[in-house]
Amino acid sequence: MPKPTHLAAVGVGTEAAATPGTAVPPSMWVPWKTFTPKDAVTNNEDKGVRGAPVEVYGIVQGQKSAQLDLGGDVFADSIGHVLAGLLGDVAVTGSAAPYATAFSVLCTGDTQGVSKTWTVVDPNLGAWQYPGVRINSITFKWNADGLLTWTAKGDGWTYVVLASPPAPAQGALHPFATWAITTKLGGTQIPVLEGELTIKRKVDVIKAANGTQSPYSVWGGDIGVDGKITMVMEDSTQRNIYQASTVQSLDVSCTQGAGATANGLQLHCSQIYYPEATPNPGKEYWELPISFKAIANPTDAGASGGYSPIKATLTNALPAGTYK
Repeated sequence: MPKPTHLAAVGVGTEAAATPGTAVPPSMWVPWKTFTPKDAVTNNEDKGVRGAPVEVYGIVQGQKSAQLDLGGDVFADSIGHVLAGLLGDVAVTGSAAPYATAFSVLCTGDTQGVSKTWTVVDPNLGAWQYPGVRINSITFKWNADGLLTWTAKGDGWTYVVLASPPAPAQGALHPFATWAITTKLGGTQIPVLEGELTIKRKVDVIKAANGTQSPYSVWGGDIGVDGKITMVMEDSTQRNIYQASTVQSLDVSCTQGAGATANGLQLHCSQIYYPEATPNPGKEYWELPISFKAIANPTDAGASGGYSPIKATLTNALPAGTYK
């Protein structure tokens, strides 16, 4: 008999910095639309000739790892675990709710994103965990209709069974309506038809002969930010900015609630440029599709200093220690 997917709960927890890959219980539950794991098991074929016209005489199992495809609507609490899992620098300000948590590129120490354990709890199939996951890409999408969404990919260790899973406890926050999102270029708000921003990082699953089938390390490399925006073309301002190769800022912001329950997300790039911006007369009005790429700079850096192409700031009721 088939088993329903809608009963499954997905949680995430922060691993100790000294022991990445050691599974921990979930500290937060994540409303999800996509959770697609890919288990990667290496099978080494024994092809040693034994006097028969055959190809394979057996297999010897090699190392294991896993890849995750994640996604859903943006909530101002759980999305912080995804951002921390890629960027690594986490700084919290505020003495009481609402707190502001800023995520930037970690430029000291090992420079890695925060290692996370992702847990699946299903009442029919049991519970299992993917430890040692570091995120290699996050994409935010918005338009005039619907909700602000995110998708992400991550690499980590192979799954382990969780014998005694905790009971899922979902949060009380709401996702963000996209009509309320403000997008600014150079400090000026623009009318966005469709927007997309991607933070990406090359992540290597390092396999070594070290006495275990688990990876030696899940290691993140350089970080970049790019995206695209299709806007209503009211004048030639942004087209001229492209023609002049002018560097300017980008802000994508959404907020809701008030007082201690206020929550929101701001994606801020102090410096972006346009690789392309060509007017499109394909509808009854002019559109201007632009592609952008962020330039790393000290302004967007976090507590670790250095450079960062983006600073993402969450506002919520969660204090320091929640994401790292």
